[in-house]
Amino acid sequence: MAKANNVLTTGDVAKICTVSVGTVYKWFDKALLAGYRIPGSRDRRIPIAELARFMAVNKIPIPESCPALKTAVRDLPKRRRRTYGR
Repeated sequence: MAKANNVLTTGDVAKICTVSVGTVYKWFDKALLAGYRIPGSRDRRIPIAELARFMAVNKIPIPESCPALKTAVRDLPKRRRRTYGR
Protein backbone atom coordinates (compact mmCIF):
# COMPACT_ATOMS: atom_id res chain seq x y z
CA MET A 1 0.00 0.00 0.00
CA ALA A 2 1.03 3.62 -0.38
CA LYS A 3 2.81 5.21 2.58
CA ALA A 4 -0.08 7.51 3.48
CA ASN A 5 -2.93 5.59 5.07
CA ASN A 6 -5.68 7.36 3.18
CA VAL A 7 -4.46 6.88 -0.41
CA LEU A 8 -3.69 3.88 -2.61
CA THR A 9 -1.43 3.36 -5.60
CA THR A 10 -2.80 2.11 -8.90
CA GLY A 11 -1.16 -1.24 -8.12
CA ASP A 12 -2.99 -1.42 -4.80
CA VAL A 13 -6.30 -0.62 -6.50
CA ALA A 14 -5.64 -3.26 -9.17
CA LYS A 15 -5.01 -5.93 -6.53
CA ILE A 16 -8.11 -4.98 -4.52
CA CYS A 17 -10.38 -4.94 -7.59
CA THR A 18 -8.64 -7.96 -9.18
CA VAL A 19 -7.96 -6.15 -12.46
CA SER A 20 -4.79 -5.11 -14.25
CA VAL A 21 -2.99 -1.84 -13.55
CA GLY A 22 -3.83 -0.80 -17.12
CA THR A 23 -7.52 -1.09 -16.32
CA VAL A 24 -7.08 1.20 -13.30
CA TYR A 25 -5.26 3.72 -15.55
CA LYS A 26 -8.22 3.63 -17.96
CA TRP A 27 -10.72 4.18 -15.14
CA PHE A 28 -8.62 7.10 -13.89
CA ASP A 29 -8.12 8.64 -17.35
CA LYS A 30 -11.84 8.35 -18.16
CA ALA A 31 -12.64 10.08 -14.82
CA LEU A 32 -14.55 7.03 -13.55
CA LEU A 33 -12.14 6.85 -10.62
CA ALA A 34 -11.02 10.14 -9.09
CA GLY A 35 -7.61 10.80 -7.62
CA TYR A 36 -4.50 12.81 -8.40
CA ARG A 37 -1.21 12.49 -10.22
CA ILE A 38 2.10 12.82 -8.46
CA PRO A 39 3.80 15.99 -9.82
CA GLY A 40 6.71 15.21 -12.10
CA SER A 41 5.68 11.57 -12.37
CA ARG A 42 3.21 9.36 -14.21
CA ASP A 43 2.12 7.83 -10.89
CA ARG A 44 -1.42 8.25 -9.64
CA ARG A 45 -2.94 8.06 -6.15
CA ILE A 46 -6.53 7.20 -5.33
CA PRO A 47 -8.11 8.10 -1.95
CA ILE A 48 -9.62 5.14 -0.11
CA ALA A 49 -12.97 6.92 0.16
CA GLU A 50 -13.05 7.37 -3.62
CA LEU A 51 -12.23 3.70 -4.22
CA ALA A 52 -15.00 2.75 -1.77
CA ARG A 53 -17.47 4.92 -3.69
CA PHE A 54 -16.35 3.50 -7.03
CA MET A 55 -16.63 -0.10 -5.82
CA ALA A 56 -20.08 0.49 -4.33
CA VAL A 57 -21.40 2.13 -7.50
CA ASN A 58 -19.98 -0.62 -9.73
CA LYS A 59 -20.92 -3.46 -7.34
CA ILE A 60 -17.34 -4.69 -7.02
CA PRO A 61 -17.03 -6.92 -3.94
CA ILE A 62 -14.71 -5.72 -1.18
CA PRO A 63 -12.15 -8.32 -0.11
CA GLU A 64 -11.96 -9.31 3.55
CA SER A 65 -8.29 -8.29 3.61
CA CYS A 66 -9.18 -4.56 3.38
CA PRO A 67 -10.70 -3.41 6.69
CA ALA A 68 -10.01 0.28 5.91
CA LEU A 69 -11.98 -0.04 2.69
CA LYS A 70 -14.88 -1.73 4.49
CA THR A 71 -14.96 1.17 6.96
CA ALA A 72 -14.91 3.70 4.11
CA VAL A 73 -17.85 1.96 2.42
CA ARG A 74 -19.79 1.92 5.67
CA ASP A 75 -19.18 5.66 6.07
CA LEU A 76 -20.48 6.53 2.58
CA PRO A 77 -23.61 8.67 2.68
CA LYS A 78 -26.77 6.71 2.00
CA ARG A 79 -28.66 7.66 -1.14
CA ARG A 80 -31.98 9.25 -0.42
CA ARG A 81 -35.05 8.08 -2.25
CA ARG A 82 -36.68 10.74 -4.31
CA THR A 83 -40.32 11.32 -3.69
CA TYR A 84 -41.61 13.09 -6.75
CA GLY A 85 -44.63 15.20 -5.89
CA ARG A 86 -45.21 13.62 -2.49
